Amino acid sequence: MDPKTYIASGILEQYVLGKLSSEQMEEVEQNATQYPEIKEEIEAIELALEEYALLHGQTPPPGVLSTILQTVDERGAQAQLKGKSSSRTLLVITWVLFFAAALGWLYAYQQNRTWEDKVAALSTELNTIETACDNIQEERDRLQQELEFLRNPDTRNTRMNGTDLSPEAIASVFYNPASEASLLDVGSLPVPPSDQQYQLWAIVDGAPVSMGVFEVNTDTSGLQPVAYVENAQAYAVTLEPRGGSETPTLEQMYVIGEI
Repeated sequence: MDPKTYIASGILEQYVLGKLSSEQMEEVEQNATQYPEIKEEIEAIELALEEYALLHGQTPPPGVLSTILQTVDERGAQAQLKGKSSSRTLLVITWVLFFAAALGWLYAYQQNRTWEDKVAALSTELNTIETACDNIQEERDRLQQELEFLRNPDTRNTRMNGTDLSPEAIASVFYNPASEASLLDVGSLPVPPSDQQYQLWAIVDGAPVSMGVFEVNTDTSGLQPVAYVENAQAYAVTLEPRGGSETPTLEQMYVIGEI
């Protein structure tokens, strides 16, 4: 056997990459034991692979390797026919092709990841815009409904002025007997402690009827829907424990207004 021809065949590269059958692997190992130049060539290929792995931190994809090996086989056949290529030259050609293909694959991979990142970022931005548009539309619909309610000729307004507890406080109740709906404008009621909550009352035949609790904070704006109470003669707001009370705490009455 001619060791140079054997090396030029490309079988050693396939041996190092684990592409041979068990019988072929055993044959290469026997030849490496018998011919020192074959053993040296195997060690050189292994060293080149280790250097590549350290440099790039990964192995090339299978498609790249098969393409290189096919090229090596073709170049090896040409070298045997023409007798003009040495095993070392063929090895150099092999690794040049190997690195070129690997770099091409890495570039394509990085470009693909870049586009994927851009698409993901645009998708996130689109979702954010869609959510913002939905919120704006919901707010627009709410304001439109409030405007229609206030413009309705059956809608009435009762203003509640501050008591001695909070003279500057103001709130209003808009109510419509025809639609049996009520809206509350919290006006200038002061923000209550976190463990307390304002409660709206309707005075019917001298007795208080709860219209529910409501929130007042720095983010409160617009009108808040409250329960409708028929035949109310007055409205009042008291400060109660969070969750409300069955009867109003009169000493904590902040605003009151007669109809």
